[in-house]
Amino acid sequence: MLTEDFTEKLKTLDEKNIVYTVDFTKTFGSKNNEKIACSKINFLAEKGNVTVLLGENGAGKSTLLKSLCGTQYETSGKISVLGETDFEKIRSITAFVPEIPVLDLNLTVKETVYIEGMIHGLKGKALKENADFAFEKSELKDVLNVKASALSKGFRQRLSLAKALSFNPEVLILDEFSGGLDPAQIQKMRNTIKKLAEEKAVILSTHNLNECENLSDKVYILHKGQTASCGTTEEICSQFSVKTLQEAFFKITSETKD
Repeated sequence: MLTEDFTEKLKTLDEKNIVYTVDFTKTFGSKNNEKIACSKINFLAEKGNVTVLLGENGAGKSTLLKSLCGTQYETSGKISVLGETDFEKIRSITAFVPEIPVLDLNLTVKETVYIEGMIHGLKGKALKENADFAFEKSELKDVLNVKASALSKGFRQRLSLAKALSFNPEVLILDEFSGGLDPAQIQKMRNTIKKLAEEKAVILSTHNLNECENLSDKVYILHKGQTASCGTTEEICSQFSVKTLQEAFFKITSETKD
């Protein structure tokens, strides 16, 4: 969508319920050796929906996600998260679940989640209620006193999600969230994410087409740092005159290869 059309669409929406970027660009390196990770991306995610970033490795998905949760600054363009543009405020209302869990292996499951909640200013009843919410959604009640070092890869991923939910953020951002989960766990986690999206803006990245089709309300296909297509699965298939998202994805990536 052209920037002018996109900004006109934004005017019709309540900023308190949306996450968006306008012409988001992120570069790394010096001017003589500059790498463009994302280029002029117009992105929109709404509360109540699961918005999926689909793309090959290196397409720019992780860069965009990290900027949306306030851990990376844009080189140019605008980022707004539920009406907030200050990155400190953005970090207070968003949670990021990385592809590889970042955990203190010496802490138990319970300690990990409680400490994260305290970092976000929770205490007393609110701390416990939010921790219980995180344990329930991540299905960790049976391993609360187990150290992270003793958890399997799948359980560590679930603990990473619980850590993110410890303060009940309004925006949940997941980067390749299903890594390390078995098929049964993946299905349970998908159901959890759909449930969470009823009250939050949920944004996730994947290169798994099946995962994308099963979770997404809206899809952004990124390729080489740019938006190649966006819309519902049906809209993207119609745009490229194909029957499946897989066909559309392969058509997009093959047409834009050097």
